[in-house]
Amino acid sequence: MQKRILAAVIFSITIILATLGLISYLRVQDSIERSYGDRLGMSSMVGKYIEHILEENLTRLYDISLSDRVDFTDNDWMPERAALKAAYEYSIFTDGVFMLDQQGSVRLTYPYRESAMVNLLGNPHVSQAVRYRKPVISNVFTEHPSGRKVIYVLVPLRNRSGDVVGAVGGVINPTNSMLSRALQTVQAEVRGNHYIEIIDANEVVVTSDKPARILEHHDHGGILSKMIKARASGVKFCSHGYSQAKPDGLTKDILAFVPLTVAPWGVIFGQSEQNLLMPADQLKTDFVLLAVLFTGTALVFAAGVSRTIVVPLRTLTAAANGIAKGDLTRPVGDVGTDEVGALARSFEVMRERLARSLDSIHQYSTELESRVYERTMQLEDKRRQNELLLKKLISSQEDERKRVARELHDEALQTLSAILMSIEMCRLHPELITPEKVSKIKETVVLVINDMNNVIQNLRPTVLDDLGFEAAVAWILDRNLRDKGIHCELDTRSFVAELLAPQMEIALFRIIQEASSNIARHAGAKNTYVHIRNDQGRINIYIDDDGDGFDTRSALETTFTGRGLGIMGMKERASLMNGRLTVCSTPGAGTMIFCTIPCPREA
Repeated sequence: MQKRILAAVIFSITIILATLGLISYLRVQDSIERSYGDRLGMSSMVGKYIEHILEENLTRLYDISLSDRVDFTDNDWMPERAALKAAYEYSIFTDGVFMLDQQGSVRLTYPYRESAMVNLLGNPHVSQAVRYRKPVISNVFTEHPSGRKVIYVLVPLRNRSGDVVGAVGGVINPTNSMLSRALQTVQAEVRGNHYIEIIDANEVVVTSDKPARILEHHDHGGILSKMIKARASGVKFCSHGYSQAKPDGLTKDILAFVPLTVAPWGVIFGQSEQNLLMPADQLKTDFVLLAVLFTGTALVFAAGVSRTIVVPLRTLTAAANGIAKGDLTRPVGDVGTDEVGALARSFEVMRERLARSLDSIHQYSTELESRVYERTMQLEDKRRQNELLLKKLISSQEDERKRVARELHDEALQTLSAILMSIEMCRLHPELITPEKVSKIKETVVLVINDMNNVIQNLRPTVLDDLGFEAAVAWILDRNLRDKGIHCELDTRSFVAELLAPQMEIALFRIIQEASSNIARHAGAKNTYVHIRNDQGRINIYIDDDGDGFDTRSALETTFTGRGLGIMGMKERASLMNGRLTVCSTPGAGTMIFCTIPCPREA
């Protein structure tokens, strides 16, 4: 027992630690993902700031066309020079601004430089701006033969008529401190060892919060270049970063990268992996130490607790074995006041109750035998009822056959014989054939037809097939009640006969036929009310009369003698359709029959 307790404790601790470990791992991963998201958000913020600067300076270049000063044909360069000066001042175009025509020749610069008056169509970025007439922001470009590294920003140039006559552009020197100061401002607001860089599509550093890094190649095998082209942001790992000072100058960094939209550049927010993941690593270490401490404490506690449980449990086991053998006379005994002691007291109460319950079991056994006998008698009554119903069914079939045979023999057959004799006399004495004799033979044939119709109607009313359920019910009420002087009212205003299946039509018709027949034969009623309606997926039939009434209990009990079989037959027909038939009657107060049957079709 003690070993099992220790094993259970170890297993429980393992489950708890595994669960806590999994939860901690998920929380740590979530924290790391949030940290990545924060860095991406910082990169996005820096990117929007840089894009704002670029868009502002693009607007300066567009304003030259809007100034209505551009005209290369008037040989007056003062308006154009004034427009270039306005665009140059307070801009990021540290190396000046210029205008060129559609052939790529520089027409004007500000500040003026003689060496800049050349044809730039060989520059791919200039060629792209002139050819496609779209704004262009270049990667870092090396000018020849000076070897100077610059960035070109160009937009289409339009004259006073709005026609494109060339391009206007600005030249940015990446080593100038204007862009790097903007990044240093952002860097100062963020804690931790990190760096912020803007790179072009060739992974060359355009600007950085560490000026010494400008124009360095931040090589990542072309991954960042592909992300710039695909306009994709994400977090990448860098094994040659420099977020922290080390002897070799390199660290393992995490880069949050976001591409720009107005230029083929991207923003890098780099931070040491060790610095970023330090809280998560510390949490893992603390969890391991806590798990070891918790496991040791739990094992010591479990060993002590198990000793205080095993000995009393052995005493309880012995007492339980005695009770199992039937010895209910020996008390369990006192084993303490803790939970085990409470269990022992419960065992003692159980022993006393078991002794008392033995007597109750004998009483319950006797009562159960009585109930079984009573139920057996009820089943026997049901069996006898079924036998009587079966006999009644067979007897009814035989009576129906006798009635049909008698009617055919006494009426139709005799009439047909008379017709045959008349026809034979006409054959033997054709001279005696008169219209009166033909009419008499015709009347006899009509009589036979009527007799045959009566036989057919008694077997199954054709009106049920020809005119439907409502007409058949009206016909049977006329035949069984109205023809015998009993006033009958039929209400079918809330009834839809089309919802009835053929089998249901027959069953309901036979129930109404039996009920109306019983009213005519036994009730002594003067008025009868029949109401048929659809109500929430069921067919409800109410049959009410003001006759003599009867005792329903005694009527149902006399089915064993042959009386009350009509009511039992109606109940059986309703039961076969998953329905219910109820008869409510009191001697001298009339009778009410209620039948309800589920309707499988919906209105």
